[in-house]
Amino acid sequence: MSKIRICQIVSDLKPTGPGRRVCEISARLDRRRFDVSIIALQGGALAELPELADTPVKIVNASGVFGLMRLSRLSGLIRARRADLVHTHGFRADLAGRPAARLAAVPNLVHTVHDAKGRFKPWQFAYARFLGGYCDRIICVSPSVKEYHGGRSGLPLEKYNVIPSGIDVEAFTPDSGARKRLRKQWGVDDSQPVVGYVGRIDRGKGIETLLSAFSHLAARGNAMDVVIAGEGSGRRIVENFIRHGEGGSRCRLLGYVDDVRSVLSAIDIFTTANNSEGHPLSPTEAMAAGLPVVATKAPGLRDIVIDGITGLLAAPRDVFGLAERIERLGCDPELCKQLGAYGRRRVMAQYPVSAMIDAIETLYSDVAAETLSRRPKRIDADWDQ
Repeated sequence: MSKIRICQIVSDLKPTGPGRRVCEISARLDRRRFDVSIIALQGGALAELPELADTPVKIVNASGVFGLMRLSRLSGLIRARRADLVHTHGFRADLAGRPAARLAAVPNLVHTVHDAKGRFKPWQFAYARFLGGYCDRIICVSPSVKEYHGGRSGLPLEKYNVIPSGIDVEAFTPDSGARKRLRKQWGVDDSQPVVGYVGRIDRGKGIETLLSAFSHLAARGNAMDVVIAGEGSGRRIVENFIRHGEGGSRCRLLGYVDDVRSVLSAIDIFTTANNSEGHPLSPTEAMAAGLPVVATKAPGLRDIVIDGITGLLAAPRDVFGLAERIERLGCDPELCKQLGAYGRRRVMAQYPVSAMIDAIETLYSDVAAETLSRRPKRIDADWDQ
């Protein structure tokens, strides 16, 4: 059987949700059935992953609106692969990739919507409608994303498929050695509850709400040890909180960490205050590590965290509600264990990476089936130029 040639297009290869999903798909697709390549509009650390050693990766270095509109380079790379199907991830990649794929005469296109935006951006839905005829399927990473995008695009709901982002659950099995080592570095003993956040640090991720909740607890005499791992535009906000905020002296900013498993092993409660999400990986990984999650009832988060079963949820931007739930878990280690155990079981059942790959492979096969017999057999050399 001929392999199906897949070309994935993503805005960048930074270690964020879309980039990580593209790399997982590319590394894990059955190579007996699929020939996969990646085109990124901009680079990032994920381009150097060992798992992608056998995957052709090209960085276009297109930035800004004018860069996105220079389609000839992108179209040439797609044409060189003689792709049967182009898969675009996120709006920027779709804005450039969909017309470029059309110019390259690719017969099939799939697009993934990764988030439910906090701000309504009507031009994105106008674009989806305008080029809706050249898109076979729209993949949404959660039911909330399907509800958000499908309710605004005006496109037929049968175009939509929900395929959550999967993770390697066993890769986040708690490490007792790492827990002892890191907590010793942090100066906390095993009886002290530590609250942690791992992820991008910016306002869209609700970092100000999170820090305000910690300040509120400290003002009430219930300051807690806090660990924040990540980088982003909100780093200065965290640094100011550590220097001047109520309870800031008990907050540690780790910066970007490669070894997420060790950090999750060393904390007791995972918390996030995102205002909007698609399918956030960090709380999913925290649940895989057996941690209870305190979060907001934001799109995406409420699909993953079941209130009272795998974690506790507060309303978006509800500082006092978030603080109350963190405090409740900090005072109840048995409840933490119970919620964490349910959370790990939920991730194992609902979000294993194998389920995501199976669903993607089935969708690719279904979409490309009708056109395989008519495709060209040769791959050009232009990809290497």
